[in-house]
Amino acid sequence: MKQKLKYIVEYLLAGLFVGFLRSLPFSISLRVGALSGGLFYWIDRRHRRVALDNLAAALGKEKSAGDLKRIALGSFKNVGRAVAEFVRIPIMSDSDLQKWVEIEGFEHYLSARQKGKGVIYLTAHFGNWELMAAALSFKGFPIHVVARPIDNPYLDRMVNRWRERNGNRVLNKRIAAAEIIRLLRKGGTIGFLLDQNTARSEAVFVDYFGRPAATHKGLAIVALRTGAPVVPVFFIREGGRRRIVIEKELNIVRTGALDADIFENTALFTRTIESVVRRRPDHWLWVHRRWKTKQGEKKR
Repeated sequence: MKQKLKYIVEYLLAGLFVGFLRSLPFSISLRVGALSGGLFYWIDRRHRRVALDNLAAALGKEKSAGDLKRIALGSFKNVGRAVAEFVRIPIMSDSDLQKWVEIEGFEHYLSARQKGKGVIYLTAHFGNWELMAAALSFKGFPIHVVARPIDNPYLDRMVNRWRERNGNRVLNKRIAAAEIIRLLRKGGTIGFLLDQNTARSEAVFVDYFGRPAATHKGLAIVALRTGAPVVPVFFIREGGRRRIVIEKELNIVRTGALDADIFENTALFTRTIESVVRRRPDHWLWVHRRWKTKQGEKKR
């Protein structure tokens, strides 16, 4: 009962904040979102420490302590802006959304799609991944996004309604494997965010910023099993511009040695994500404990 009450309170507070952001002109709500992110940087000591520790381990040899703090603060502000954008999706017109976001490289998606094996979008918790999925759906090809359910069921239902407004569909990360393969064989498009820590039983350990990172092997298995092209896609902010950049499909390693192929392709996917995070480190979610699971021990 206490847990349910907690979820209801969280849902109501979130609803108040959503209503407040939607009541503001968009430009002002973006500033409020960024300010809110900056405020959380200062008051949320635990997540600030996680972000700074991750940055020191990943970029400490390349950046000064001041640079790392600025990147961490920028990451918090990015999340605030992303929230301010995401909460408006249910109330905006199709034309407004298309004006907000530029899409580059859509020909790479179309080229991959012509193979008739479905398409896998490879992405990360970078920029505004939620707005990216919504904007891509306006091209006429809905995306099935693989996601872990939010612990609060009321928030989970609310957020999934927004995610699915434009024909996209959310697949439960815990039970989606067979459904993903079925959808790809029917020519569907699947979106994977492959930048989070996972349990040792589900993982291969590949290099991410010079450290072994437990990375889910499911994407590599699905790509090898179905032959679906893997196309990287990322959301990038540049001043007032929002760009979705779709890259050429990756060259998947297929030697016939399954375990080795799973490792090599997962490493390839992770290198692809690292390359874009290195270019814009303030866009990535550094508060996530990406290196939590260690080789030789189970995820707690």
